[in-house]
Amino acid sequence: MISYSEILNVDTSDVLIPPPDELSEAAYTNTRLDYILKSVVASDDIEMNGEESEDDENESAIDTVVQSTDLNHTTTENEPSLESRALIKGSKKNTYNSSSATHSNWKLMRVMAGAHQGWVRSVAVDPVTNKWFVTGSSDSTIKIWDLATSKLKATLTGHIMGVRSLAISKRFPYLFSGSEDKTVRCWDLERTNSEAGCQIRDYHGHVGGIYAMALHPELDLLFTGGRDSVIRVWDVRSRAEVMVLTGHRSDISSVVSELGDPQVISSSMDGTIRLWDIRKQTTSLTMTHHTKSIRSLVMHPFEMTMCSGDSNGNLKEWLLPGGQLLNEFGSAEDSKIVNTLAINPASNVLFSGYDDGKMEFYDYISGSLLQSDHSSPVAGSQQSPLYASTFDMSGLRLITCEGDKSIKIWGESNETAA
Repeated sequence: MISYSEILNVDTSDVLIPPPDELSEAAYTNTRLDYILKSVVASDDIEMNGEESEDDENESAIDTVVQSTDLNHTTTENEPSLESRALIKGSKKNTYNSSSATHSNWKLMRVMAGAHQGWVRSVAVDPVTNKWFVTGSSDSTIKIWDLATSKLKATLTGHIMGVRSLAISKRFPYLFSGSEDKTVRCWDLERTNSEAGCQIRDYHGHVGGIYAMALHPELDLLFTGGRDSVIRVWDVRSRAEVMVLTGHRSDISSVVSELGDPQVISSSMDGTIRLWDIRKQTTSLTMTHHTKSIRSLVMHPFEMTMCSGDSNGNLKEWLLPGGQLLNEFGSAEDSKIVNTLAINPASNVLFSGYDDGKMEFYDYISGSLLQSDHSSPVAGSQQSPLYASTFDMSGLRLITCEGDKSIKIWGESNETAA
């Protein structure tokens, strides 16, 4: 059996496994103790300094982990201005364009018919190389695909029920999966040549299916949520359950994690979005603007904004960390159920996929509808609900996972949509 490196064409010597970083390890140890041992961190160590000098910005990695992100905006009685959303994070400051999308003309490029033996329920693109992606299905398998050729590279088995959520680590060659069998599993993709397989860990604790998961961008923490209405936080290294976040009253549909506060955000079928204070292990803010169950929540890759979609076809855009409502768009026409949302990292185009197979592309800034389409079911299927979607890291391809057991690849045409 060939190795992970050969399967995915990844140079693991310098891409997936970072060199030892004593400062990063110190940050992890400090924060891990704060979470697990619940030690009290002096307020002077975590208080945001409103006017940092250039020397202070790089003084400590710990400050980056524990401080809230400063949005440089003033909250007023009026709707937050568009300028307040232009916070660009990290190395993307000079490359991200925060202007509105001018057009959208996405066309079907490839159909991977029969990709799975059941509904395709989850998808994730490799965030490091952008060369491969993984899908999970109700047939209980996980499949790894070459992004350029759509060829199957590997099939992972072990779950006994449908795979509903996936997360890929940026730090290590680890893939995490959540299933309706109530288990979370960790796969070491470098061990595909092992006789025992590449599954290296199980995380047990949920009493219902796992529908959503997210990895912390800096710490080795995994957040999982699902049918039991709680978010469980796991220490990836020790496999220990760090904490349980309670408050939702129905299935958790999405979980996202950010570097700045709020570090964890979740949506639920109870119609609410919760921003969590993971130091106090409590809800810091509950947003109740949706009147129907929330099926999907997506974070903008560069802004501190996010979008949520509900079972009435309504889309709402939010500004963080305060949770201000920036915009409302979409409609409840024909009671369209939003199953999946994705934001193009190369442009401000929001994709919305519906339970009836309808596809819509919106200008993320203004909320105007740019394109409306419909995913046609493959031969032998009468309908093709969209269950999961994601853009690749370049923003050139859109991957949709559907109820006709297919995976479809979409690309944007150079021709302007009529």
